[in-house]
Amino acid sequence: MRKILPLAGVAILGVVVGIVLTAKSNLMLHLGAVPPKADTSTYSVKETPSGTYITIPSFADIAQKVLPAVVSIEAEGKQVVNLPVDPFFEFFFGPQQRIRKTRSLGSGFIFKRKGDTYYVLTNNHVIRGMDEIKVKMSDGTTFEKVEVVGTDSATDIAVLKFKSKDKLPVVKLGDSDKLRVGDWVMAIGSPFGFSSTVTVGVISAKHRSLGGIPEAPSIQDFLQTDAAINPGNSGGPLVNVKGEVVGINTAIVSPTGAYSGIGFAVPINLAKKVAEQLIEHGKVSRGYLGIIMQNVDENLAKAIGLKKPEGVIIAEVVKGSPADKAGLKEGDVIVEVDGRKIKNALTLRAIIQSKLPGEKVKIKVFRKGKYKTITVKLGSLESRTAFISGGKVLVDEKVGIVAAYEDGKVVVKEVKPNTPAARIGQIQPGDVILKVNDRPIRNIKDLKEALDEAKRKGSVLMLLQSKEGFKKWIGFNL
Repeated sequence: MRKILPLAGVAILGVVVGIVLTAKSNLMLHLGAVPPKADTSTYSVKETPSGTYITIPSFADIAQKVLPAVVSIEAEGKQVVNLPVDPFFEFFFGPQQRIRKTRSLGSGFIFKRKGDTYYVLTNNHVIRGMDEIKVKMSDGTTFEKVEVVGTDSATDIAVLKFKSKDKLPVVKLGDSDKLRVGDWVMAIGSPFGFSSTVTVGVISAKHRSLGGIPEAPSIQDFLQTDAAINPGNSGGPLVNVKGEVVGINTAIVSPTGAYSGIGFAVPINLAKKVAEQLIEHGKVSRGYLGIIMQNVDENLAKAIGLKKPEGVIIAEVVKGSPADKAGLKEGDVIVEVDGRKIKNALTLRAIIQSKLPGEKVKIKVFRKGKYKTITVKLGSLESRTAFISGGKVLVDEKVGIVAAYEDGKVVVKEVKPNTPAARIGQIQPGDVILKVNDRPIRNIKDLKEALDEAKRKGSVLMLLQSKEGFKKWIGFNL
């Protein structure tokens, strides 16, 4: 388990609180919840003279139903570490590196069967950067020939597969949209390596956001629960009282790194969409709107004429984009998408990118004192042009670098969160890119071609020059 920067302190006590990705990482948060209609099929109501009694199934029955399909995940990998050396020595002999073994423990569950092939859902951060992966069933049966079908860092979802001649249990997936705040749920997994562990709690909130930290997924629409989740629970199922999986346990808020009553799970409806695309295509296609936006604060709300700060205001509409074609304009305030209120830019991005290219969404905007609903047919995030401003800027989403050609140099302008470039922690805005895999970088075209080659190879060796003029080599896997 790795720790991430804490984001907020408790006001009175000054206690710094971080968020922990429950296999090996930490994160932090903003809040919000939208209750749907009750799903009365999950319980029975009995009226008696002494009061009203609600009956739900035994937790033991729920555990017995789901546990056989839950797995523990053990993974091992290798990490290249740069050793600190004298710059004069490095100039003549190059960077000095060593290989460090890494291990990860997490959870998962079998959610699909096709012939003798079984598919497991888990978190991307459980198996990220790992070379050897094993899954162990609750009865102790271990499968060592496990393959990665696909991963998606934007939602922190990964799909694994393995073969078995024996018929294995498969979980039933539920409908996370039907969950209400207060509904009972059970978290199952391998906290601290203790397999087949169950804990019980309720849905504390829906549509939670963890904020824009480097380790946080870019698509954030979490379920919050007080069911005990600890390091090692990552990737395990969050189950409703019908024994259906409604979420994937992912992160916790804690001042200690262990359970403190606030945990987060990826809703299964979002995970299903991602998993289906990974199995079918090996990658995920996402909806694209085509706007540059900013949050509406109190001053903006007053100036625009809104009663309260809400939504996001469009600062720019990309020419030729789906937003442009549908008639969205600069100055429009987007307050709802498909009936769901927009709290901030993070919420809007999560909703749009959870949709598929070609899907139509109804966007409610506040324009010149009136509300208006506009239907937009989304484009594809992948089809966005990689070159902006006449080829002087390169946006490489897979590596995680935004670079620009300035004054005869290729300069890093932004490092995208939760990408290989961000995780290495050594690339900073303002760094000049001198070489990629021994190829000199003189312009954006050079960089694009070098990165495309690096992606095919699966690794990057990059020579950078800091704003202070110091050179450094960095290496990382893709």
